[in-house]
Amino acid sequence: MSSLSDRGRARRGRWVAAGLALALAGGLVGGCGPRGRPGAGAAAETALSAGQAQAALQALAEAPSHGFPATAFPTAGLAAGLRSSDAGERAAAQRRLAAELVGYARAQHGLAIPKAALDKNWGLRAAGRYDAAADLRAALADGRFEAWLAALPPADPQYQALRRGYLAYLKLAEAGGWGAVPEGGALMLGARGPRVAALRSRLAFEDAAVGRGGRDEADAPFDPALGAAVARFQHRHGLKETGVADAATIAALNVPVLVRAAQIRANLERLRWLPRAVPATRIDVNSAAGTFQMYEAGQPAMAMLVAAGKPGDETPILVSTIHTVVLNPSWTVPPEIAANELEPKGEAYLASHRFEHDGDRLVQTPGPKNSLGQVKFLFANPYSVYLHDTPAKAAFARPQRQVSHGCVRLERAIDLAKHLLGREAGWPPEKVDEVLAGDETRSVALKEPLPVRIMYATAFVEGDGDQVSFRDDAYGWDAATLHDLDAALAGHA
Repeated sequence: MSSLSDRGRARRGRWVAAGLALALAGGLVGGCGPRGRPGAGAAAETALSAGQAQAALQALAEAPSHGFPATAFPTAGLAAGLRSSDAGERAAAQRRLAAELVGYARAQHGLAIPKAALDKNWGLRAAGRYDAAADLRAALADGRFEAWLAALPPADPQYQALRRGYLAYLKLAEAGGWGAVPEGGALMLGARGPRVAALRSRLAFEDAAVGRGGRDEADAPFDPALGAAVARFQHRHGLKETGVADAATIAALNVPVLVRAAQIRANLERLRWLPRAVPATRIDVNSAAGTFQMYEAGQPAMAMLVAAGKPGDETPILVSTIHTVVLNPSWTVPPEIAANELEPKGEAYLASHRFEHDGDRLVQTPGPKNSLGQVKFLFANPYSVYLHDTPAKAAFARPQRQVSHGCVRLERAIDLAKHLLGREAGWPPEKVDEVLAGDETRSVALKEPLPVRIMYATAFVEGDGDQVSFRDDAYGWDAATLHDLDAALAGHA
């Protein structure tokens, strides 16, 4: 429940207005040609064989397929330079190729954007100590250059699936993209006419089940099959799955394909920030989608909805480890929230909600009405955020659940507490219930701390498929990420 209201506003205001399509265009066009790279001097000590150089040039040529700007790692003239009969030209080409490889390796490890340029809410920095030049030298010395090159992109299946989705959306854009569904009233079962035909045509771009069986005639009605396709689209976009193409659904349908590609590109970059080792047992929170997934031994173990920070009080991006479960927590209210939101409601309200003054701080005592609910989960982070229960369940019925002051509210926090404490000796579910029935605060340190990743994924792939799901960019971080990435790789960070 900590206040994060001073974070991210300036950058969001500058770049959201520019639009995601412009951010994408800036990534695919432009750039300023060859330039210095971090570690380029050390990379100059390397020397690649003809076969290794060819593999390197191929990898650099494919960099845009990972969402990097087309001119991020220029190779023009390198092939000729490497074949030159002049020893000086060959050496210069080797140095330049090594420098581009170092830059590419750093970018694939999430280090393209300088740390000083990162929004302070983006508390996730992958391999900050990664030395790409030393890594390249070691790969060459050990005779494993090709394997090293292939392992530079994240092996995470989510990254690989999202990359395939990115290429698919670029291909759609190159073919002209999809047409818009004209605005108007909601479209539902029995409707006919040009708008229904436009809806069917639009859905067919992403849903292979649409458009089969002669249903592409202009006068074909809105039938149950089309309603099911609308519901599938709504599921992929976090909308209520009514099967009715209402205004919100039509607005999502009419987002241009290049904007969707830009969303994917921003999320590929954020995935590169994650540590390469993905814990098999962990909690993943997606603040953009408002979802929680716990994995045990690599398999889904628990899922629920969450409510994250509202714009202006953004939930930060971070990786940490849950170390303590607090039953019956009290809430020490951040001064800004106390002064602006609670104290103006008067002493009667404060008393009825069990707030007390502790010196100059406002504290809400434990109980069912406590804003943190009956349990919270602590993990080290510089933002003072945590996961917690909540007595206010209404937000979980909303498609957009960015409503908190930055902490993450859990739909089923008590179930999670029982699950985690059930792994601890002496903490069966009945004991948790017994403690929660009272008003004593109990803090239980976990013997097996649990990794937690709080991410901001506005584009992601569910399950084992390749179809991309999207969410609104509530924080405006997609355009900001793309601006910072493109500026860094153009040498203008």
